[in-house]
Amino acid sequence: MPKDSRSDKPFDAAGCSVPTVRAARRATYTMFFADGIGFGIWAGHIPAFKQKFQLSDSSLSIVLLAVAAGSIISMPLAGQTVRHFGSRRCIAVSIACLGLCLVAIALAPSLILFVVAALLFGAAKGGVDVGINAQAVVVEQSYGRPIMSSFQALWSVGGLAGGFLTSAALGLGSTAPINLTCVGLLILLLDLLCYYHLMRDDTSSREPESGKRFRLPGKELLFVAILTFIALFSEGVLQDWAAVYMRQVVIVPIWMAAVAYASYSSAMALGRFVGDRVVVVLGERSVMRLSGALMIIGLAAALLVPSPLLAIAGFALAGLGNSNLVPILFSAAGRDPVLGPGPGIATVTTVGFCGFLVGPAVIGLMSKFFGLSVALSLVVLLGLVTAVCGPAIIQSHALSRMKV
Repeated sequence: MPKDSRSDKPFDAAGCSVPTVRAARRATYTMFFADGIGFGIWAGHIPAFKQKFQLSDSSLSIVLLAVAAGSIISMPLAGQTVRHFGSRRCIAVSIACLGLCLVAIALAPSLILFVVAALLFGAAKGGVDVGINAQAVVVEQSYGRPIMSSFQALWSVGGLAGGFLTSAALGLGSTAPINLTCVGLLILLLDLLCYYHLMRDDTSSREPESGKRFRLPGKELLFVAILTFIALFSEGVLQDWAAVYMRQVVIVPIWMAAVAYASYSSAMALGRFVGDRVVVVLGERSVMRLSGALMIIGLAAALLVPSPLLAIAGFALAGLGNSNLVPILFSAAGRDPVLGPGPGIATVTTVGFCGFLVGPAVIGLMSKFFGLSVALSLVVLLGLVTAVCGPAIIQSHALSRMKV
């Protein structure tokens, strides 16, 4: 063990050299970026596919539901795959499938095949999410200090890169099949280059005792999963409704409405880049409390004083507050003493992803009856739950590891 957990020098309990651990960190960064750019290029081309297949809003929702269903189905399976075969192999297979699915989506000749490709894309995405976060936990443990936030930041950068790449390529006259095929091949290349640099998991130490192949999560992990649901619920809501709120309530031009989303996303990426150092200095419980407070202050300011500049600043502050919740919770799940990294992360990812999906729909339904401002105040309440309950849940989960 290192003498100082804040040291920048990594170590590896399995006996790997420092350069090996650093190479694994770079490879994991690359996989997070590949996952982000893959999702970003897909999301950026959704309007193009809607036009290509002449989809109504309800028909498009079926396609998006197929992506979500694929992810939810695959995440628990990926968790068991990580448990028995390690995150390294899970990443290698799932990231390759992600790249191939992008090519399949790009070349789908009919709506039925497009929906099937979207379902498989979602399944591959779910496997990637579990695998790369489990690998991040392994690398983080080898470093002996928090580095999870920086991995999540690379996903955000990849997503932004995918969005900007989509805009630039379509603006220059490129087509969706060309764009998705090129990015899919890039992801396959990155997978090939990074695979051998990823760290091997010690799967033998996580085999269930007494011959059992399945275990239910403990109550401490379930509480962590609930917090993850809240965090991703809030993230999905603010990503989908920030620009709508600016346009509908604050009444600004379309270009300024888009600035609210950009400020929120940029603040999240920035917060994740500095989050590891903040966690080292303040500790996970204090960061949870501070994150909830920033969400409350930022969003309350945007809702109570709906002026353009204050609303944009408020969404940015909320993004900063929300930025490090998922890294802390994923890191905690990966250290779960009952399930281990793979199934532990699969549990919180599956529950959290459900929050990410249902959040925007819940806000849309509430806004129909109570107005958008009142509906978004639900996120303020969730920020309060995070600030008050989050530190105690993190502490309880940490104590459960000490008892094992």
